[in-house]
Amino acid sequence: MKIFLVAFLSFVVISGVLLCTGYFFNVNQLMFRFYNETPTGFEAGGAVIPFIVAVICSYFIGGFYEKRMQYKVG
Repeated sequence: MKIFLVAFLSFVVISGVLLCTGYFFNVNQLMFRFYNETPTGFEAGGAVIPFIVAVICSYFIGGFYEKRMQYKVG
């Protein structure tokens, strides 16, 4: 359960940092914006790159955390 929490927390932090970086430096590849409303709902646009990078990083961070906990226990 701890491994999931560490991986999820790292996903949230990394994607948040990348999205904030995109908005702060005006990098379109790191921004997620809502464009306009239509009669059937709304159209959303933006990059999914921050989320993909965050998933990859959280996978490796979770694996690293698991290995580190195995060395501490055993």
